[in-house]
Amino acid sequence: MKFLAVMGHEESRPKVRALFKEHQVMMFSSFDIMGCNCESHGAEQHSWWPTDAMPGAYSSLCFAILDDEKADAIMLELEKNPIAVEKDFPARAFLMHVEKTV
Repeated sequence: MKFLAVMGHEESRPKVRALFKEHQVMMFSSFDIMGCNCESHGAEQHSWWPTDAMPGAYSSLCFAILDDEKADAIMLELEKNPIAVEKDFPARAFLMHVEKTV
């Protein structure tokens, strides 16, 4: 079982919902977040996250808990066809193993 989270511009949420629906995945939840560049000078930069002096932006985080095959299929689809409102800032997906649920 996997936990899949997709974060992008708030305008990308309908496209993420459509992608989940296409793969017959029930979205567990989504919420709005305010993204910002909170990096202090001299801190380590992460290669997977674009950092610069841009002001914060409103984003959306959508997530689901799903079986491995569907999670892999969605990740592959996002690699091949990124969801983006602005092509330089595609939605970011995070996939984690779910060890246990109660």
